[in-house]
Amino acid sequence: MFWIGGNPGSGKSTVARQLAHELDLPLHPIDAYTYDHLDRLVDLGPPLDEVLAQGPAAAADEFERVSTLRLPVVVDDVRAARVGEVPTLVEGPQLHPDAVGEWAPLAAIWLVTTPERTRAAREQRLVDGDEAGRRRVDRLVQRDQVIGARLVAAAAREGLPVVDVPTDVRWDGVHAAVRTAVVAALAGRPRLRPGPELAARRRHENDVVHRQISAHERQLGATLPPFPYACICGRSGCDDVEPATTADY
Repeated sequence: MFWIGGNPGSGKSTVARQLAHELDLPLHPIDAYTYDHLDRLVDLGPPLDEVLAQGPAAAADEFERVSTLRLPVVVDDVRAARVGEVPTLVEGPQLHPDAVGEWAPLAAIWLVTTPERTRAAREQRLVDGDEAGRRRVDRLVQRDQVIGARLVAAAAREGLPVVDVPTDVRWDGVHAAVRTAVVAALAGRPRLRPGPELAARRRHENDVVHRQISAHERQLGATLPPFPYACICGRSGCDDVEPATTADY
């Protein structure tokens, strides 16, 4: 595994997806398995709004507790994908520098951003009429900043790299920083083979995201914006995407 962690709005999901497609690597976004993990784990705590009502620090504590519970399942999921010796880009806010020693990824990097960028990212995910979600954003932003500060402190203790993502970010610089780290860590290691193997992996990743979005839509009772599903042509380095709703998919 190569870990890409950080707080919401930092660009980690977009950068990880771009690099996976560019470098022919498997992609494992932890958030795309959320509903699956809810079915497989039993002690995921009280509802989110109850947790957020306890304040940012307590909410961050609870997020970190649940993240620790989910990590063994994440590793099981990566192994179950059967990509052999090809390293997987694992991406998500659940990844913590303190867990590197136990789970031994090949390398890791964290992207941490400002409250303004986090707020913009969270508001972008809302659907029309989700008033409860809009009220929740303020508390989530406060919690996420606590999580980000803790990630920075933990990475400093462990000597692990952090990319600072400002509000007025230049994304090409963030992409380049993460790409450099990934290429250095995975030098000489195998990649997904063009053709059926690469196409099958991208189809698998699309299906995982589709299941997650479909479950979220059922919970919301609304249709989410189109998601950029990966091309399944099997061509090396293909970074084409096709934005589609769940119905289109």
